[in-house]
Amino acid sequence: MQYPGLRVGAFRRTYGELKESLIAELVNLNFAKELGARWNGTEYELRFPNGSLIMFRYAETVQDATRRQGGQYQLLVFDERTLTPPDVCSFLESRLRSGRRDIPVLGIRSGTNPGGPGHGAVKTRYIKPTNYGNQVVTDERGRTVRFIPSKLSDNPHVNPEYAQDLKALPEKLRAAFLDGDWDVFAGMMFSEVKRDRHVVEPITLPATWKRYNGIDWGFAAPWAVLWAAVDEDGRVWIYREIYRRGVGESEQAQQILAAEADGEHVAVRYADDAMWATRGDAKPIAAVYADNGVHLAPAGKGAGSRVHGWQRVRSYLAEAPACPHHRARGWTTCPKLHIFSTVTELYRELSDLPHATKGDPEDADTTADDHASDSLRYLLANLGSGPELVILDELPAEPATELLKPLGPTMAYRPAAPTPADDAWWFEDDEGPRPGGTVEVP
Repeated sequence: MQYPGLRVGAFRRTYGELKESLIAELVNLNFAKELGARWNGTEYELRFPNGSLIMFRYAETVQDATRRQGGQYQLLVFDERTLTPPDVCSFLESRLRSGRRDIPVLGIRSGTNPGGPGHGAVKTRYIKPTNYGNQVVTDERGRTVRFIPSKLSDNPHVNPEYAQDLKALPEKLRAAFLDGDWDVFAGMMFSEVKRDRHVVEPITLPATWKRYNGIDWGFAAPWAVLWAAVDEDGRVWIYREIYRRGVGESEQAQQILAAEADGEHVAVRYADDAMWATRGDAKPIAAVYADNGVHLAPAGKGAGSRVHGWQRVRSYLAEAPACPHHRARGWTTCPKLHIFSTVTELYRELSDLPHATKGDPEDADTTADDHASDSLRYLLANLGSGPELVILDELPAEPATELLKPLGPTMAYRPAAPTPADDAWWFEDDEGPRPGGTVEVP
């Protein structure tokens, strides 16, 4: 009514959800007839006499959101925002604009409970920057950002029966719906993640500990790389990460090498299987990495491997006898996974990752931010999962059973070169195995 011609987009995932929430409220208000508004039930639009328009729309996927690509809104309203995937909200936000100087862009208004695929994105954008609603901040575009906490006790109109029902909910649901707790929510994938247990300040790690990478490829979506060191007791220390968008394959490989210190040797780099897929005439991404000096091993995504990987992550989050670092601080146990405090994106994802609402309930929600978490899953699922190839300089004497027993069941023999000067063929010949390359043996 204040801005003639204003266009408002009001969103939920489905029309069914709209009917049960926003449109149900419109019914209670008699479709704003006191203001002269008219309801169009075919188009799901509320039209005002001054040309302003509220459009009720659904968007469950990015494909749904792209149907609004040519449109523009001066105000976006998201009801139960955390139930909508973050990339859907981001795309719709790109439609926030005005083609007239007399119609201002008012911004975004959202209401929601904790939990769901958008939980982490909302927490990162609204909850943490405002110190849980204690301050108003300004984002990089000069827009004010605020969070208004809401508890059941803030609503004087709630009937006692409803309040008792909420109090009887399981702990996580009660924390979300009764107390508005954003640190614990229903459907939380890894409720065992605790900053005071799993996060450590950076320390110097022994050079003898084997190093590994976990890599989840992305361009428009985040590209995530983790570096891990494994100590003598099999604990994993995540000591470095890269988490970026819009980086091409060649530059990704170059940035990985640039991040590593002189003399730092990564034994195996486990990567997303999709990096070996062909895309038209383009080289597989793994081949582009190899051309730039970063050789990868497929992480493996067979049937059930996602759930297996998450189970492996959970096993490393569990407590075990304390490492020397924590024994020195008086701990008797510590987790098998330690994350440096500088590895912020991985901790954020693990603490905010929800269970899948469709498909296997033991899986994570693939529409939530899970890129660094996937990198961790690739890495941990492969640690100790197969025999190492032992290379011998000369054939062992027969019988070799006792000699080879400590080495494991798999070995390779490196034949001698015709002359000592020719021995470098093993490392340089394109037809032969080289450090970091892929070797196939029977």
